[in-house]
Amino acid sequence: MNILFITSGFRAVYYFFEQNIVEALHNAGHHCEAFTLNNGLNALKLKKESLQPDLILVMAGLKISKPMLEFIKQSKVMSAVWMTEDPYYMDWTVPLIPYFDSIFTIDQAALEQYQQLGHPQVYHLPLGTDPEIFHPTLVSEEFTSDICLVGVPYSNRIELVEFLLEKTEYRIQIVGRGWGKYYNEWIQNANRDIDLVNAWVKPETVVNYYNGSKIVLNSHRPSNEKYNKNRIGIIAKSINNRTFDAASCEAFQLTDFKEELANYFDGSKEVISYLDKPDLLEKIHYYIAHDKERKQIAEEARKRVLTSHTFEHRIHHLLMKIQS
Repeated sequence: MNILFITSGFRAVYYFFEQNIVEALHNAGHHCEAFTLNNGLNALKLKKESLQPDLILVMAGLKISKPMLEFIKQSKVMSAVWMTEDPYYMDWTVPLIPYFDSIFTIDQAALEQYQQLGHPQVYHLPLGTDPEIFHPTLVSEEFTSDICLVGVPYSNRIELVEFLLEKTEYRIQIVGRGWGKYYNEWIQNANRDIDLVNAWVKPETVVNYYNGSKIVLNSHRPSNEKYNKNRIGIIAKSINNRTFDAASCEAFQLTDFKEELANYFDGSKEVISYLDKPDLLEKIHYYIAHDKERKQIAEEARKRVLTSHTFEHRIHHLLMKIQS
C-alpha cells in the first residue's frame, strides 16, 4: 500500500510519534512518504500525483488548513485522521470529521461523541510506545528520585506536588517546561529540596528519569483545564501515552484512575491507579516500602507493552480497521 502521511505540524514529542509511525508502516511492508503542512497545498497536490497513494493518513489534524481538507475529501483517496489530542480540543476536532473516511481517536469519550454526531467509522486507537527507546537502564545519581513527575504544570499536577510536599519527605523530581514559577514558591515556603528540570526533555532522556525513580506519578490532563478548547465538556476516559512509555521502561507508576485503564493493563498487577489524594498518599507509602512488589509490578507492565502496546501494534490495528 502507498501511504501519504501528513504530519501534525507540532514539534517536540510529535517528531518522536511521527518517526515511529513511519517506521512502523515501513516495517509492515508499506511504502510511506511524509508530508509537512507548511509546504502548502500546491506541494500536497504534487505529492499526491507523484505518489498515487492508496491511503492519506493525517496526524492530529489540528493545524491542517480548510483548503487541504477540501482537497483530501475531493481526491477520492481513502483517508483517515488520528486524533491524538482528544478530548481537549473538541471545539476544533469535531468540524474535521466530515472530511475523513475513518476517524481514529486516543480517547473513548471522544469516540462516543463522534459516533453520536453520525460518523460511521470511528475507532479507539491510543498512541503506542517504542520499547527500543523506552527500556530499562541503569542511571546516574542525577536521575534518581523517590517520586518523579514528567509533564507540564496542569492545575491538578500542581495541587498534587504541593500536597506531597506538605505530607511527605520523599525526594521529588519534576521534569517539564513551565514549572519555574511554582518551584520558586515551593523553595521559599516548603523549606526543603525539590529537583526541577524546567524544560521539555527528549524521550531518550525521559527514559533516565523514569528508570531512576521509585514511583512515576502519572496524573492526566484535566478535561476542564483553562487552556483546553472543549466547550462541550467531554470528560476523558482513556489513559495517556505516558502510561505506555513508563511501563515500557519497566518503571513503577501510580496513575489517576481512568476507566479505560483495565482495557490495557491489569490494574492490580501491572499499573496501579489511585482515586484521590489520600489514596495516592497511602499507595506511595506502601509501594516505596515494598521494593520487591513494586519491581514485580513494573516488570509485568513491561511484558504487557511488548506484547500489546508498541507503535507496530497500533499501526497493525489501524490498517486492519481501514481495510476491513
